[in-house]
Amino acid sequence: MNKTIVIIGAGLSGLLTAYRLQELGFNVKVLEARSRIGGRIHTVESNKTKVEMGATWFNDGHYHLLDVIEEFNVPYFEQFMTGISYFQTFSNVPPQEIAVPSDSPSYRFKNGTVDLINAIFSKLAPETVLLNEKVDKVIFEEDKAKVVTKSHTLVTDVVISTLPPAVLIDQIDFSPSLPNELLAVAEHTHTWMQDSIKVALTYKNPFWRAQGKSGTIFSNVGPLTEFYDQSNVENNSFALVGFASGSCARFTKEQRIEKIEAQLKMVFGDDALHYEAYHETAWFNEEFTKSDIQADHLFPHQNGGHAVFSKPLNGNKLFISGAETSKHHSGYMEGAIFAAESVVAKLKKLHNK
Repeated sequence: MNKTIVIIGAGLSGLLTAYRLQELGFNVKVLEARSRIGGRIHTVESNKTKVEMGATWFNDGHYHLLDVIEEFNVPYFEQFMTGISYFQTFSNVPPQEIAVPSDSPSYRFKNGTVDLINAIFSKLAPETVLLNEKVDKVIFEEDKAKVVTKSHTLVTDVVISTLPPAVLIDQIDFSPSLPNELLAVAEHTHTWMQDSIKVALTYKNPFWRAQGKSGTIFSNVGPLTEFYDQSNVENNSFALVGFASGSCARFTKEQRIEKIEAQLKMVFGDDALHYEAYHETAWFNEEFTKSDIQADHLFPHQNGGHAVFSKPLNGNKLFISGAETSKHHSGYMEGAIFAAESVVAKLKKLHNK
């Protein structure tokens, strides 16, 4: 009889884990609290322009991700960086023109990052993924585990969590309780993007290219700390996308827009104000990304890939996985892939697959 496995979370790590385990013959279910798959991968279509409100870029050093991209035949292209870029060091210093080296390019997915998610999802058996299923409790018994949501109780041999560790310990009750060491580390494990506000403005024309500019901004001042051209490869839809500083959280959305417009006008002139649409995702407001118990003032990637996450629990019935648990590029898409491959290798070995 095939072993049953319940995976918590239908982000990149959870979906790839599900696919790999199904290919090995396991009976797999994926429970996702959101109404969509993807987790922190979130591609939004605005006036026929696809903008990334979550994970976006990768590079040649992300070789596990590149292998998966090739396996699933997902097209990608090099990030546009041609022309003048800008860097602002202090508020009393105007943005300085800089040249960004082209020897280490970044890449984006041709049809949006969600294309990778959909490619993996399409390979799963029908009804593998259940949406709007927030896990409330996991109960471990002698031979099985019960995974409890408001509408289902799934009995399974193995449970794999791919949630950010702080979200896991905050939102799910475990019986018996998780080890104190894991709880302490998880609370102090930084969730990548949890402090971020992703901002996107779409335009009818790429005015910055006509000005000989790349659309790239780096700023220590803000409100935008990083901004990039996010036009499509066909050059028929145009956008500028990037990050607003975490300090912008204290402002209303309207106040953020006002400050962002002032910064863009300073760099690009009045053309920057003639956008078609404005979008933002404040990830610290995302219930299933930012934990209420998350310790403050964490360093980026703090405790990412900590050894405590690598140990199976409850007699090999619970595995803690996901991007933050990866010792390789923790928090990134590359880390999500590495975590998925790692937990699959452990289960393959345990069950002689």
